[in-house]
Amino acid sequence: MKTTFSLLFYLKKPKNYAGGLMPVYVRISVNGQRSESTTGMECEPSQWNNAAGRLKGTKEEVKSFNAYFDDLQTKVYNAHRALSEGDDLITAETIRDKFLGKAEKSRYLIEIFKTIIKR
Repeated sequence: MKTTFSLLFYLKKPKNYAGGLMPVYVRISVNGQRSESTTGMECEPSQWNNAAGRLKGTKEEVKSFNAYFDDLQTKVYNAHRALSEGDDLITAETIRDKFLGKAEKSRYLIEIFKTIIKR
């Protein structure tokens, strides 16, 4: 089954915003369904380029900030590829969970024995 997949970095204005730094969020969209997560980074709104989803400028600080977003983008695309190669269900939430490391709960040996005994 073919899915549409997109990724967007954007600034999200917090409640009671009076100026200063704004948090940067990542939005993953699959077939029109969205899932958002914070990147843990903040920036000045005047330095943000909405079209590129990155900071404007050529200073070393800006380059390292944008390199961090490039790394996050690669991780999200790798999570999408891993799900599609594994024939798993691809939704915005499953990609986000795989990207953040919130994959399935691992089962311990004792739990496996308990489920076998109950059968």
